[in-house]
Amino acid sequence: MKTAFLLGGALAVGVYSATTSGCGKSLPARIDRGGANQTNSLKFTTSGGTVREYGLHIPTSYDSDESTPLAFSFHGRTRIWQEEEEISGMSNETLNPNYIVVYPQGVDMQWQGDPEAVGYDDVSFTLQLLADLSSTYCLDTNKIYAAGKSNGGAFSANILACHPEASRTFAAFGGISGAYYQGNSDAHCNAATVPIPCNASRPIPIFTTHGDADETIPYDGGPRRDRCLPNLPHFMTQWSERNGFGTSNTSTSLYHKNVVQYEYGNESYPGFNTHLRVHGLGHYWPSLANGSSFDATPLLLDFFNKWTLDAVNTTSSATSSSSGTPPASSTSSTSSAAASTSSAGEINAVGQQQWFLGGLLGVVGWLFI
Repeated sequence: MKTAFLLGGALAVGVYSATTSGCGKSLPARIDRGGANQTNSLKFTTSGGTVREYGLHIPTSYDSDESTPLAFSFHGRTRIWQEEEEISGMSNETLNPNYIVVYPQGVDMQWQGDPEAVGYDDVSFTLQLLADLSSTYCLDTNKIYAAGKSNGGAFSANILACHPEASRTFAAFGGISGAYYQGNSDAHCNAATVPIPCNASRPIPIFTTHGDADETIPYDGGPRRDRCLPNLPHFMTQWSERNGFGTSNTSTSLYHKNVVQYEYGNESYPGFNTHLRVHGLGHYWPSLANGSSFDATPLLLDFFNKWTLDAVNTTSSATSSSSGTPPASSTSSTSSAAASTSSAGEINAVGQQQWFLGGLLGVVGWLFI
């Protein structure tokens, strides 16, 4: 069913309860459901003939007659998909009771966007793999998401999120300790102003976490491997400005002041872009298991639950993880520059144009599915 909504005064188009051709089909032979010890190791051949490996977690609750949300989780550079499954806890049904999770394996253990990943087209691979999964499993096309760690986090929250087709296919993106390399060389790197090119087709919900003691990908950015890493405030402000919300944010101290949460948006779209600065954390996926003060995975999934592909906030109807609500210590409003957000319930002119373009592209994409 095709539905149009006025979001913040601009047209956006969505397809509610959109299902895939895999609905009604039995699980393929030798595909298991359940926790991490039941994750399936599979292979997929791309249109170019390249054989790629991936892990697939099917939740115990999966019903082939009910559309199911799906999340990709991309590993860091020099890592393998099994490590991403372990550190993210995305196959732990206490943390993730409902999502199908895909753990792709990168060629040479890295992803498009890394300085050494020259000539890679992992966006095409990801979209092809998603199309294949859609024909096999009952997916909700309004609830397809992507996240990852380090190089995988940057591939998700920068490369995929900024790609015209992927940005209108995935509902929201997450980056954990993301390595958001930009093209400037070491000699011309200004972490607070480095350009971050982006061709997203619509406003994009983004969730990121980063430790301020990260020595691998420093929180404050800077030159690295003949590229330029933006600092995290600049990376997030760029997303907020693209989405039409300006540079203002609201900060909240969490977990006994070990974490500061920065939310960009407005009254209609609170926290549309959300960032967690984790005090004292190195280059890790935050989890209680590695000594962090919280588990990032339930918060990431709660964020995903808020946003469907048409960017409607579904907080009132979403089922959140039991451990996903953090204890707040204090709240204050901050602004990194003069506020450019418009009145509550609206997005500014740039955002309106992006919403409209996303809506039109959504209509075209839907018509030709």
